[in-house]
Amino acid sequence: MTSTPDTPVPPATGAESCVEACGLPESVVKSSKKGKREERREKGPIEKAILALAWLFLLGSVAIAYLWPVPEGQPDPSFLLRGARAGAKELLDFLSTHLVSAMIPAFFLAAAISTFFSKETIIKAMGRQANPLVAYPIAAFAGAILTVCSCGVLPIFMSILQSGAGLGPAITFLYASPAINLISLIYTWKILPLSMLYGRVIAVAVSAIGIGMIMALLFREKPAADSGDDEPGKTAPRTAAQEGLFFGLLVLVMLTSTDALGLVTRALVPASLFGDADPEWSAKMAALAGKLLAIGVEIVIVILLLRAWFTWDETRKWLKRTGRQASEIMPMVFLGIFYSGMLGGAPSMVDYLGLVRENTIFANLFSSVIGSLMYFGSIVGVNVVDLFRRWGMHNGPALALLLAGPTISLPSVLALLPIIGRAKTLAYLVLVVIFSAAAGLIFGTL
Repeated sequence: MTSTPDTPVPPATGAESCVEACGLPESVVKSSKKGKREERREKGPIEKAILALAWLFLLGSVAIAYLWPVPEGQPDPSFLLRGARAGAKELLDFLSTHLVSAMIPAFFLAAAISTFFSKETIIKAMGRQANPLVAYPIAAFAGAILTVCSCGVLPIFMSILQSGAGLGPAITFLYASPAINLISLIYTWKILPLSMLYGRVIAVAVSAIGIGMIMALLFREKPAADSGDDEPGKTAPRTAAQEGLFFGLLVLVMLTSTDALGLVTRALVPASLFGDADPEWSAKMAALAGKLLAIGVEIVIVILLLRAWFTWDETRKWLKRTGRQASEIMPMVFLGIFYSGMLGGAPSMVDYLGLVRENTIFANLFSSVIGSLMYFGSIVGVNVVDLFRRWGMHNGPALALLLAGPTISLPSVLALLPIIGRAKTLAYLVLVVIFSAAAGLIFGTL
């Protein structure tokens, strides 16, 4: 019998409740009552035309960069071509370094959070009714073990939102994770002065919690109708220890793929297996073989745990959700990385360093804006700040750049739009710029 508009509709569950309670737009997820088939919001003709032109320019720039190379030592004939080549180079660098080692593991990890793990656990820790004295510190430091950039954290942020986390703690996690993970902190300690490390840790913690609380106040959330509802795929009997072990193993795969455990993986395969003719080549091959061996063993264990603790229906949902999140986020990430590289490559950044040699409000705001538009990985951002400091950048604007750079970027801003909407994305961007500039200004006066 066909249902009518007067037919009572059961409470939304799973991703549907997140769309209603968290304020996510229908473009992220829309579940049907029967099959829970997830659909995308149809883009308008203007939006389609803009995206088509953006992709045409991107593909044309990649073709120009490789089909018409500029002779060595000669500049590009035009500002536009110079920027297009820089954008193409940035995108190809991302594909060769970050896609496999960071983004793909992040999507599998994020989909596992929203598919396998108990929603009540996330709601209890970071939900709208959770104690803010507990929820915000947990959100601020939960990403310490993840080696993610501002784009790599997006699928995980999307999953914890869909699992019932409040907007405030979720935004705190989004801001803090790329800037406070252990690998980037250790690298900061090695490259930059110790005072910069202390300033970064304190500023990230304070800014993340402050931005999250302000976002929660600006965009008050409706109370969930039934926050305890779980999807059928999440009712399999598993202990917290089993879920924690599986989650930890996925994190281990991510850390191994990003070379965070390089000291261990490089010792797994001796370089002598590849001969002694070229010691440097043998060492590189041994390191690669060790990493692949470790990842292979970890993946085998993941498969065994899937067979032992999870149903085939759950596993299929995990893989399907991984692909859906990747298709939602990655196209916008690719566009954003290309155009941020184009912005950074067209003008010479050295020409503008005179603007950040003093610790002024303008200098810190300028650094924050530049950091919020450019794509800096968690590690690369440290090298960029170190280089600018050696060229004369003041410590205050340097910290502002160090905070804003890894935390947000043009790619992540574009990818956030379909997840939390235009108003929240714009508010988040403005708050990141303001908090980063304020932290830099205060640090520069100490």
